[in-house]
Amino acid sequence: MFKSKHMLDAVEWGSSADIEMIAIDEALSAYNPNSRSPAFAVQKIFKIAAAYEGEDQIFMTREDFLVMFPGFKGSFYEGQLSWDHTRSCWSLEDGPTIDAARIQEDALRWYLNDWDFSRHTRDTEFSYPEDREFAPSGEAIDRLIYALMPLEGELTRRIFVDEKNEVGYCDVYKSKNSEMYVAEMGFFNDRRTHGVQRAIQPFWELEGFTVPGLLRYRKILSYRVHSIYALRGEMS
Repeated sequence: MFKSKHMLDAVEWGSSADIEMIAIDEALSAYNPNSRSPAFAVQKIFKIAAAYEGEDQIFMTREDFLVMFPGFKGSFYEGQLSWDHTRSCWSLEDGPTIDAARIQEDALRWYLNDWDFSRHTRDTEFSYPEDREFAPSGEAIDRLIYALMPLEGELTRRIFVDEKNEVGYCDVYKSKNSEMYVAEMGFFNDRRTHGVQRAIQPFWELEGFTVPGLLRYRKILSYRVHSIYALRGEMS
């Protein structure tokens, strides 16, 4: 298992390297994490800890932080970081706080599921506003589209296993010929399947109905963003 320089330095600091520490290290390294990601909270707490000037001030290096993280209480960052239960996301405004030990549990779950701390926005342990309000128009679908829509030159890839334990993929990307989006499904070990099972639809219909239907009886292993050059078949 990969350990960064910060991880190795933290171990030298006096703590054993455990998987929770690795997950926090990954969260700290995430680029511009979305507000639903535990990395958003981890990075904000690190900034608060590094700038702390109380009477019991300590010099907070990144290595110190990896070791000490689960010991931070919500009262330490009260008024600067909170969990917005209505929108199911982190907020920089005053509100209910969550202890770092719980945030570490979430970060570990994201790390073990190989979810992208920057882009992934659907933790299976939470419910979201769009789940309750889903419709083909309005604020809820706008949030869903923002969360799932691949950018120009990107594709989103779900890797899954089927009932035969064969590993497959489901890619979503913008069509080069229209304003529609494309979902393609195939198996890594069989080139004949690449680009064969395909749907071209408006994005909300694709992600709201078609893709969930295609993957209904398959176990999703990961959901990540890739370059469009990772596409297995011909671009539609």
